[in-house]
Amino acid sequence: MTRMSEVAFNITVDKAREIILAHTRPPHPIVVSLADALGRTLAKDVTCDLDYPPFDRAMMDGYAVRSADVSGTPVTLQVIGQGAAGAPAASKVEAGQAVQINTGAPMPPGADAVVPVEHTEPSADGAAVSILKSEPPGRHRALRASSVSAGDVVLRSGSRVGPGQIGVAASAGACRLWVFPPPVVAVLATGDEIVDVARVPQGAQIRNSNSYVLEALIAQAGGDPRNLGNAVDDPAELEAKIRAGLAADVLCITGGISMGEFDYVPQVLRKCGVRFLVHKMRIKPGRPTIFGVSDGGTLVFGLPGNPVSAFVAFVLTTAPALAALQGRVDDGLRPVEATLKGTLKPAGDRQAYAPARVSADDDARLIAEALIWKGSSDPFGLASANGMTVQSSGEPGANNGDTVRVLLTDRL
Repeated sequence: MTRMSEVAFNITVDKAREIILAHTRPPHPIVVSLADALGRTLAKDVTCDLDYPPFDRAMMDGYAVRSADVSGTPVTLQVIGQGAAGAPAASKVEAGQAVQINTGAPMPPGADAVVPVEHTEPSADGAAVSILKSEPPGRHRALRASSVSAGDVVLRSGSRVGPGQIGVAASAGACRLWVFPPPVVAVLATGDEIVDVARVPQGAQIRNSNSYVLEALIAQAGGDPRNLGNAVDDPAELEAKIRAGLAADVLCITGGISMGEFDYVPQVLRKCGVRFLVHKMRIKPGRPTIFGVSDGGTLVFGLPGNPVSAFVAFVLTTAPALAALQGRVDDGLRPVEATLKGTLKPAGDRQAYAPARVSADDDARLIAEALIWKGSSDPFGLASANGMTVQSSGEPGANNGDTVRVLLTDRL
C-alpha cells in the first residue's frame, strides 16, 4: 500500500516531469537492420568505416585541368582521356592537357580543378577543348576525407533515425544499427458513458475518442500502442483490465481519476501494486493527472477523461517519458514565441494551455491563432491545432498582436 507521504500532490508540471523522468530508464538496446531503423533512437554511436569521399572526386561535369594552365583564358588544351563515375582515374594530366570528366568520377593525377562543361567549347573531334573561364585550385573538386575520415562518429547515440540519418548510416557502411526498442504502451478508457466509435451514442453516452487520440500520440512519439478497449465503472472489471495493462512498459488510463463517487481508478491501481508518485498538477486543463510505478516497473499514467485534458496531460507528461524510454531527451517541450492572432483569457491560478494553430508569415515570423473551443470536453478545437499557447499562473490575458509562448505539438 502506498503511503500518502510519498505522493507529490498538486505540483507544477515541471516538478512532475522531473519526478517522472527520474523513474524512467530505457531498456536494453537491440540490433535492427537499416531498413527497420526508421523512427527508432540510436543506442550506440555510428562510425564511418572509410574516408568520405574515398578519393579525390569531381563535383561537376566538365574538364579536369591544372589550374595553372587556365589562369588566362581563353586557352585550348589537349584532351587525353575521359573520367567516368565508378571507373578508375584517368591518366595523369600534364601541362597543356585536360580530361573530360563526369560528376563523381575520380580526379586524374595532376589535375587540381574542374571547369564546368558550360564554360568550355570542345573541338569537333573531341581531341581538344577551349577553356573559356579560369578556375582556381580546388574548384569543383572534393578531396579524399574532406567530409569524414575513417573512424569518425557520424551519428550520435540518442539521435532519432529519420531518412537523413538512414542515408548517413548507409554511406558509413552501417547496415545494422543498435537502437532502443519501441515501448509497448497499453491504453485503457474508463466510464459507463463510453461507447465504441462504431456505435451511435444513446442518452448520456459519448463515443470513445480518447483511446484513438492516445494511440495516435503514442505512435507519433515512437511507442507501440495496444488498445485495451473500455472498462465500465466497476472495480472488478477495472482490476482485470488494469492487470492486463501492467504487462506493458507503460499503461495510460483515461477517466475515473477524480473525486467522483464512481472514480475507482486510484483505489484499483493501489490494489494492483501501483505506487503513486504524482497526483494532480497545477495546470489547466489536465489537473487530476496521476503518475505511478507498478511493482513490476510499469509506468502508469492516469489521465483525465475530458479529451483536451487527456491530450494536454499526455503531451506534458507521457510523451517525455516515452522519449526517455527510447534514450532521448524530449526537447519539444520548450515553448517558442509567436504573435497572437485572437485573444486569450487570463490564466488564473494554474498554468494554462489552449489549442492554437501556428504558422509562419511571409517574413518567417510565427503566428499563433487562438482556436475556438468550448473547454476541456470539446475535442473539435484540436482538429486544426498544431500547438498550444502557454500562460503562467497569474498571467494576464493577451490580445491580437501580443507576443505569446507556444508549445508546438505537430508540424507547422
